[in-house]
Amino acid sequence: MRLGIIGLPGSGKTTVFNALTGSAASIGDFSGAERGPNLASVKVPEPRLALLAKLHRPQKVTQVAVEYVDMGGLSGSADKKQPLGDAFLTAIRPVDALVHVVRNFPHPLHGPADPLGDFDRVETELIISDLIVVEKRLERIATDRKRGKKEEPQELRLLEECRKTLEAGRPLRSDPAIADAPPLRGYTFLSAKPMLALVNQAEGGAGTGSPVWSTETWPPVLEIVGKLEMELSQLPPEEAAEFMPELGVQGLARDRVILASHELLDLISFFTANEREVRAWNVRRGTPAVTAAGVVHSDMERGFIRAEVVAYEELEATGSYAAAQKKGLVRLEGKEYIVQDGDVIFFRFHV
Repeated sequence: MRLGIIGLPGSGKTTVFNALTGSAASIGDFSGAERGPNLASVKVPEPRLALLAKLHRPQKVTQVAVEYVDMGGLSGSADKKQPLGDAFLTAIRPVDALVHVVRNFPHPLHGPADPLGDFDRVETELIISDLIVVEKRLERIATDRKRGKKEEPQELRLLEECRKTLEAGRPLRSDPAIADAPPLRGYTFLSAKPMLALVNQAEGGAGTGSPVWSTETWPPVLEIVGKLEMELSQLPPEEAAEFMPELGVQGLARDRVILASHELLDLISFFTANEREVRAWNVRRGTPAVTAAGVVHSDMERGFIRAEVVAYEELEATGSYAAAQKKGLVRLEGKEYIVQDGDVIFFRFHV
């Protein structure tokens, strides 16, 4: 899972990046041309791995990793004739979702807090960037048609729908039927990506207070005191745990952002476990067993025979895999079985 952190200069993107990853990336106002992206990955907390490790005593335990990309390049002054820079697009197009950091505190260079306005300015840049892509593709299709080349009707229809949505000032994610349409996946539209709005608050509440977020126009919203969270993330875990109650911090922002990102992407976790490795894996909700096997290894998908499945809760209740088998809780499932959150799976395959 890869998340792209975006926002206007001064919003605290890099502060949030450091808070989420425990990094110490340089903080300042940079454009995408002045520096490349900050990259870091963190392990996703998964308490269920502890029991599996106790049962199997593996050589290693592997958590799911989430990668964060902090990229400069948004100005808030969108112009149809000035598309987003290549460096920004190269870094941000492959991400699975966007974390949009919005400033809610006064800034010496960028003025008073205007979180709602700042959100709209960045959203407009994403929309216009996608509109440029759509218009160029439609122009190409029209040119090819004059040369006698037939267009793909479904692609053309979807692109026309995209243009209508974007020209109305709406992001493509507002219409899931378009955003998730298979013929459009290769375009990697920015405004189609799931988004989490992360409102960066000042310590002591020196911003505008809590704005009224519009559920119609805003994606899911979390609030964070970026500077404080960054400082906590760079302390040893035991020291951070001592300070957090005094500061009124219930939990690190990283965990809240990861949880919200899972919800955005509709992800669930399943596990594989043996004496060599106990490991967590993420797949989209609704994923069949044969596809989940391919996440573990392509050979498992190609030579899939069946999946031996036990729910984590049942394994926990019985205390061992053998006890779960004895009670008939280990099931044999075929290719079409839909993997559930917490499934512990042993894939049988032959190639």
